Amino acid sequence: MNNKYITSFVTVLVLASSFLFWLNTNSVTEDPVEVQKATVEETTTTIVTEETTTKATVEETTTTIELIPISRIAVSEDSESVQITGNDDEEEVVIYEGPFTSFAGFEGNNQLSLDNLVNDLPATLRQIIAEEVLVINGCHQYALSLVGRCPYGVWDSSGTDPEGEKGADWVLSIWISDRAFAAGEARDVLIHEAAHALSYLTKTCVSPENSNFRKDAWEYFDGEEQFADALVLYFEGAYNHYRTKGPLTQEELTYLENYISVCTGN
Repeated sequence: MNNKYITSFVTVLVLASSFLFWLNTNSVTEDPVEVQKATVEETTTTIVTEETTTKATVEETTTTIELIPISRIAVSEDSESVQITGNDDEEEVVIYEGPFTSFAGFEGNNQLSLDNLVNDLPATLRQIIAEEVLVINGCHQYALSLVGRCPYGVWDSSGTDPEGEKGADWVLSIWISDRAFAAGEARDVLIHEAAHALSYLTKTCVSPENSNFRKDAWEYFDGEEQFADALVLYFEGAYNHYRTKGPLTQEELTYLENYISVCTGN
């Protein structure tokens, strides 16, 4: 029984071997394929771009605005007028208290400054004013009616009231208005009006030639206003409304020195 199985097994092996031999001998033989390996060199191109950095320096300007504290705002009913006042408006103001407060046209805002200007006048003018003349910070009302505005300065020898009547309390007075101070002309205007006062107060002065020296001066300088303007220049002022001849000549200087010496004793 065992031999039978062995014989069958051998037979199967022979048949299988024969089949495989036949299969190999009858298959199509293909030419071997040469596989070429192409090596591609990988070239890496690096493009370097120079990065240019532009640094802009901007100067920073700092503007400091100083704020003024607001203490009061007033608005009109129609909103067309607004008043804004700061704390600096509340500073104490020195108010003039004296005889001029009752004078028609008295302003007083610059009375103390005017008093200081009088004190700084040349000695000859200061002496005349201190002894005889009132110097008032105000708008002369009659002069206002004549020219339609407050003149910078007025010399009023007769004390003329707003109606043009003489003999008011301000006889022999000089008036310097706030307008003159606002224009920066107060000192020169004061010298001009003080020159009128000097001329008036020396109206009876007799010249070395035994004539009225004041009238002689009018003739020499072409009138009272030109005479006053010449005196302004003599006392180093610059406010001239009437003189057109320019600076004083040496002859004019000598004339005025003689006039002042004879008529004032200075």
